[in-house]
Amino acid sequence: MSILSTLKKMLIVDKNNLPKLEWLSAGEHFIPIYFMDILNRVLEDERLSETEREHFRTLALMLEEHYHLDYQKDFLQLKNAFAPFDPDTEVRYFPEYSEAHKEECRAQLIHGVENFLSVCNFREMTEEQCAELLEARYPGILSIKVDMRKLEFFRIFYRGIHHEEKTGKALWLLKENYPSLKFKRIFVLARYKKEHENRVLVKVFRDVDVENLKVVVPEVRLCLPIRDQIKVGASFSGALGTTILKIILAASFKLALLIPMLATFALGFFRSISGFFNSRMKCLKTYSESLYHQSLASNMGAVNLLVEQAETQEVKEAFLAYFMLYVCRKENLTMEELDARVEAWLEKNFGFNVDFEVDDALRKLVDKNLALKFPHEDESAAHYKVYDLPTTLRRLDELWDNYHQENNLGDSDHDLLAV
Repeated sequence: MSILSTLKKMLIVDKNNLPKLEWLSAGEHFIPIYFMDILNRVLEDERLSETEREHFRTLALMLEEHYHLDYQKDFLQLKNAFAPFDPDTEVRYFPEYSEAHKEECRAQLIHGVENFLSVCNFREMTEEQCAELLEARYPGILSIKVDMRKLEFFRIFYRGIHHEEKTGKALWLLKENYPSLKFKRIFVLARYKKEHENRVLVKVFRDVDVENLKVVVPEVRLCLPIRDQIKVGASFSGALGTTILKIILAASFKLALLIPMLATFALGFFRSISGFFNSRMKCLKTYSESLYHQSLASNMGAVNLLVEQAETQEVKEAFLAYFMLYVCRKENLTMEELDARVEAWLEKNFGFNVDFEVDDALRKLVDKNLALKFPHEDESAAHYKVYDLPTTLRRLDELWDNYHQENNLGDSDHDLLAV
């Protein structure tokens, strides 16, 4: 085997040994479009009259208000559950929380975050999938060693993926193409062990390449890439070898040459040390920049972001399902047909191929008594109908009033039924 082949085997990762990533190729339920843009496109639909357009504007407002109200109770529970161990709080007074109370809060927090992640269409990686990605070695990528010893558990949730082909460079002349992908969003949920304060870590990252996934792990050890290790080692070995050779040759001539030779060695030695620290600073800079640009939120900020996205996602799904059932009200659309119609509408109007979560959208409408399911002997043939717009707005307004009465809030300070 040639020297070049040996170096390539050591430094260029065989792409056949990289993660295959087939389990990441499933369609995404998340709708990557602002709700206002969806509403504006609906209002441009030629099948709607001017009166219906005004009703749809009101429907959008009311759905936003209702889902915001629906999630406030869960959000307040998450805030209270995070209070005993929120590292970012400015509060200075803390009651004496018992261990039993802290454990209950941790359980509530983790369960609540899991529910919101599901609503926001995040998928969780299994332990085997996490290990596969975190242990993979890509050519020319920052060398990071993951340390899980302090963590009781570490879970990664992802949403939005983009497959691509990349070129890695381990040495200056050796390159290799390998399959890669980018995660649009990564959500990290971790808990430290009891001896490390039992802290709960919640973080959100954006645009994380699969080969740099290790930057989301809270406990890591940064190492020099193999290329830099060889560069520093070769520089030091070269300086040492040259000096030793000169010393041996000088022994046959003049010992007076020994001092400048030792000075040459010292210069080479300090150059090697300088090269090591420069490479180390370069790695630290790359790592810190990744964290700075890719970190979106931490702890309570991440929970806030999650709840806000959950509300928006619920509104978009319910609104799209209602709109399509309304404009196709002369037809008896089944769940599969509604799913296909909404996906085709999104593809036509925005160019996105979205796996619309039709069953969840219909459940929302039925739960709020805005739609009816007409059963059939064949469950797949069951069809759905929505109420007309004035009736739908009236029902939502009644739900709003009933909520205030049930919670002893008195009459609402404004009437949402603006038709």
